[in-house]
Amino acid sequence: MSDVMTDAATEFAPAKVNLTLRVGGPRADGYHPLESLVVFADWSDQLRALPAETLTLSLTGPGAEGLQADPQNLVLKAAYALRAAADKPELGATLTLDKHLPVAAGLGGGSSDAAAALRLLNRVWDLGFSIKQLAEIGTVVGADVPACVHARPLRMEGIGERVTPLIAWPALHGVIVHPGAPVPTGPVFKAYDATEPGRLMPGKPMIAGTLDDAIDRLLLDGNDLQAPAIAQTPVIQTALDVLSAQPGARLARMSGSGASCFALFETADAAQAGADVIAREHADWTAKAVVFGGAA
Repeated sequence: MSDVMTDAATEFAPAKVNLTLRVGGPRADGYHPLESLVVFADWSDQLRALPAETLTLSLTGPGAEGLQADPQNLVLKAAYALRAAADKPELGATLTLDKHLPVAAGLGGGSSDAAAALRLLNRVWDLGFSIKQLAEIGTVVGADVPACVHARPLRMEGIGERVTPLIAWPALHGVIVHPGAPVPTGPVFKAYDATEPGRLMPGKPMIAGTLDDAIDRLLLDGNDLQAPAIAQTPVIQTALDVLSAQPGARLARMSGSGASCFALFETADAAQAGADVIAREHADWTAKAVVFGGAA
């Protein structure tokens, strides 16, 4: 075992939210080009590492049910990719993922967990990769992983692998709601393709300094997958209506391909009050007041 890791270490894996999502028609390889304004919330999974001779993963927390700690888990795939990039296959660690984010919910949980593994193991194995290099390593793990490595407001393009950190974007108060329904990504994209989307044209700059500026920018784009996802899973529309009805809510939208939705609020108190009301009135949903981190 490497002697560079002697203490336990921790890394957070925050929820990823697509404030906007523009999607073009499928490429020849079947992938869809996209452009998205992505932010990260102060709601997260947590990954811990302890010294070990081998590389293993265990799962804990309320979201662990149904996940498998097998080689196909993105955390382990990220760890294997990092070892390969460093050409150090002997490195080991006992990893524990404390899972709190809903699974397959449009919040990038698996990708964020993988990105957390890259950041964490890069540090505890003392590999010295830069964030940019870790993002490049992440491309072999999953399309959303590079964005999650940065874990800050950014523009995401290509199939998710091209990321550009934003130079100015405010921290925003919000509520994330997951109405509990699974939304298979494949049928959503198939329904979207049936609308015969055209070529994805370059978008407008993504920059804002205040909540009002941010709302104005977000209103220029929507989420192209929202309508087909609602057609597949109507409870998404219910969640959007509930979010929009909360006092202080400025904008409500679906994240990614669903089913999670979010709303932006005027204040932290308004966001917390909204989350409390939704949790009380929809006990089978998950409702969380959050802060979406900004970029100075």
